[in-house]
Amino acid sequence: MEEASALTSPSIDLADARQMLKRVHAGECWESVSRLARSDQSSMLRQLPYSSAYEFSDPSCVHVAPENPALETIRLYGSTAYPGFDRVLVDAFQSPEVSATLTALYNRMVHDHSNVALVTNHGDIIDIALVLAALAVAMCDEDRVMGALHESLDVEDFADRANLVVSRMVCTRSAFDIPAIQVLQCLCHTFLSLPQTLSRRRARLDPEYAKANNLAMRAALDDRLAEGGQLLAMAASGSQDLSAAAGLWRKVRSNVRNSALASTRSGARAAARRMRDIPEAPSLHLQPLYSGTIRLMTSCEYALPIATSLDDGHAVCVIGELTRVRDEDDAHGVMEWIAESHEEATGIPTEYHRHEDDMLSNLREALAKRSEQRQSPS
Repeated sequence: MEEASALTSPSIDLADARQMLKRVHAGECWESVSRLARSDQSSMLRQLPYSSAYEFSDPSCVHVAPENPALETIRLYGSTAYPGFDRVLVDAFQSPEVSATLTALYNRMVHDHSNVALVTNHGDIIDIALVLAALAVAMCDEDRVMGALHESLDVEDFADRANLVVSRMVCTRSAFDIPAIQVLQCLCHTFLSLPQTLSRRRARLDPEYAKANNLAMRAALDDRLAEGGQLLAMAASGSQDLSAAAGLWRKVRSNVRNSALASTRSGARAAARRMRDIPEAPSLHLQPLYSGTIRLMTSCEYALPIATSLDDGHAVCVIGELTRVRDEDDAHGVMEWIAESHEEATGIPTEYHRHEDDMLSNLREALAKRSEQRQSPS
């Protein structure tokens, strides 16, 4: 789902963080976290009323373990959430071209005890959960065998090795008329993060609470990764991909042109070059990795990059090969591969932005203004 980027390094220690979380008022915290939801997020998710009966409603809960994993349940949830689940996602993982990759993934986790990051772009809040579910269906299929010895992986073992970092906001949402977290419990361990970005300020969340939550969550996740043989699923960009219609670029060009006129001569030349690079067609922009996400990705020995699009007009799932990830440059390189593969598969110009830049800032601002205009009464 979203906001793996929230994994920052707070300036409080773990013991203090855990004590702080125990003092947080659960009901008030629930309401604040609920405000993180946006109107443009998946229509599958509905607001969930607060109940102290849910273990994840406790502010000190940062990890929810899997319960009763079952392949039939995973497939049912996946196909209900996304009608193209089997055709677009499961079929991609079950294609003969990917068989060797799944065997390599199995061997890395089960025999080498390596940790692997499953990395996708972030087009929809539910896309990483769907990709993880499709991988589970493919790897645990009764006809799937690994290597010459015909080894297999059952769904209980998969779920116990699978880990997903999601926004704590997901706790306040239901799916299929049950808590969304309980849906995830049939698939994986779920770790609850809070954003340290604009969305946190917009929801008026206490920054110290967010830091304490993320420190406790990261400690719990580190304990899991220390066991080895773990699969860590992440939609790595800090926020959802930005989709820009061709007409919107005219406004962005105007903003950049005005900024260039007020800048230095070298800045104006750089802005002019960027304007020439802007595609005339609709385009997709993957936002930068934050330092916390990079540290998390590089704490795994390998990454499995996957480019996805769930849109009806160009639904794709392109599965890369296991890739050794050693440093920040490798992490950015994984995202660039995803962007390139997305563009090749969909025909949509796709760019991964390693850093915040003028074009990305102006695009985000233009999209925000357009959203405000649509929501304002006529």
